[in-house]
Amino acid sequence: MRSLSIVNIILGLWLIFAGFTMGRGAPSIMAEEILLGIIIAGSSFAALRTGNSGLNWLAALAGLWTLLAPAVINYTAVPRARNNDITLGVIVFIFGVVNALYRGAPVRTQL
Repeated sequence: MRSLSIVNIILGLWLIFAGFTMGRGAPSIMAEEILLGIIIAGSSFAALRTGNSGLNWLAALAGLWTLLAPAVINYTAVPRARNNDITLGVIVFIFGVVNALYRGAPVRTQL
């Protein structure tokens, strides 16, 4: 589904932007958000161009890490970044899995 990949690209770009704005003052959070944003946007863009479902799985894993990162890295000092990461993580993970399963399924045709 092209639209899910496009949404994941936009969310990845948003995560890069959020790293500079919401992660200010916390270098580990800033670096994590920028890196995951690059991974999500890049893998979704590559999956959109090539149709490779493995790249959608990479975006889904990055979304899962984005979801779990607030608990692992301890985002108590930056609650807006925590809420942003949890929300984006859920959306990117679901869209990545759906996109990977949809693209990985063979198309049946009748002769």
